[in-house]
Amino acid sequence: MSFYENDSSFSLDTTSLDSTEKLGSGLWLVLVGINEIPPHIALISEGKYYSLSARKVDCGTSLERLTNTLERKQIPTLFVNIEEKTTESANAIASSDNYRGEAIPVKSLQKIYKDLQPLGNSENTCLSPIKDFFAECYSREFTRISYVFELLALCEKKGLLKECLSLYAENTNSNRITLPKYTMAQIRNKINTLSTPITVIK
Repeated sequence: MSFYENDSSFSLDTTSLDSTEKLGSGLWLVLVGINEIPPHIALISEGKYYSLSARKVDCGTSLERLTNTLERKQIPTLFVNIEEKTTESANAIASSDNYRGEAIPVKSLQKIYKDLQPLGNSENTCLSPIKDFFAECYSREFTRISYVFELLALCEKKGLLKECLSLYAENTNSNRITLPKYTMAQIRNKINTLSTPITVIK
């Protein structure tokens, strides 16, 4: 697959997701709600969903729960398949990282997500634990990224992007989906909006 970017937008070549069963294996970067600015960013690893949002934390939630929600609400979503690296191939990417010969473990994600609290006034975003995961399991270079388009650009540079699948996404003119870039202020505004309790008028 290919990733493209300019000063104001980024694009991914996609194909339509024909069966959610395909998401049950491997590592997937998930962009949920690509019709919104910014979208929510999460991970799927071996059929388990990992997400940090303004309202809750998912640490190994079943894939079925996620896909049922996406299908019920018809939420436009992208799934980017990430190359999983073993020690030998990973060291070619970042020789300074410590590996023990096994494929990148789900255990790393569980360790990162298990003690997280929902986003609020902290400096964290939904991308923060994902950045930590990539920095721990791939390369320390990922500590420098702040946005998903920076993550994707670095993944492409390192040959980690395998394919991108779309669900409920409009790409009528071609198989390329283009999304606008956004600022940290837009991220914080969305977190604050989602974190604010809904007032019920009686």
